[in-house]
Amino acid sequence: MSTDVHHGARYRRGAVRSRHGGVTVRPMRDERETAATPVLVAAVDNDRMALLALQGILPQLMPESRWLWGVGTADEAVRRTLDPETRPRVLLVDMSLDEATGVGVCRKIRMRTDRVALLGVTAFSTGTYAARLAEAGAQGIVSKADIPRLARALRTVAAGGVVPAGESGTRFLTAAAAHRRMTETGNVPHAEAGDRSGTDADAMDAVRPVDRLGMKEAETLRLLSRGLTYDQIAAQWGVAASTVRTHAHRAVEKLHANSLAHAIALYLSA
Repeated sequence: MSTDVHHGARYRRGAVRSRHGGVTVRPMRDERETAATPVLVAAVDNDRMALLALQGILPQLMPESRWLWGVGTADEAVRRTLDPETRPRVLLVDMSLDEATGVGVCRKIRMRTDRVALLGVTAFSTGTYAARLAEAGAQGIVSKADIPRLARALRTVAAGGVVPAGESGTRFLTAAAAHRRMTETGNVPHAEAGDRSGTDADAMDAVRPVDRLGMKEAETLRLLSRGLTYDQIAAQWGVAASTVRTHAHRAVEKLHANSLAHAIALYLSA
């Protein structure tokens, strides 16, 4: 079930009741074409508190913006972003979601539209994801902890620009250029070499390297990426720590990673 964070009474006018409960702002077509229209911002993050914090700080980050919605699952974020009635101008995408990755979310959206700016956010090193995220059609990535940079990045991508290359040296394309590259070539970017070419975003995800992982192996990497120890994961599952360690070692082998840290990075970047 998705985490759904909406703005309150301030946006009663023009709002509609969603089938998932809560109220989502429905922007009028003519309002979106007006120069004075606030920039609609949405976010996907499986941490509800992170969504609430982002919603609260958004007016300070970008006074001319308006919070549209926040959800906790990749599928819901993709669905809403591709729906003209709930499409934001900027979508903030957390890199680590429960059953998917931020890179996958961006790729699915960018294959279908160039009308949304995609900005990755992460609590980890931005260099871990930058190259894959750029190839997935995003306009940049910033650290959740760097509030001034997040504010600048929001303004930049909302205006149609891209976040400048950071320490990784990764260069991002504008939404229009990224969409054109992905649709005209009909090929998956080289970082997705294990995928099949095609225009169906779901089919492109079918043979990713991370799909070699079993459910427990993938879950082990996800929980480790969030800071849990083997013992904590074992207690959560009701198994021995050695069992969790075995899942981790198998994940490293299946991903042909150099280390556990490398395997976690590969999983989060998929």
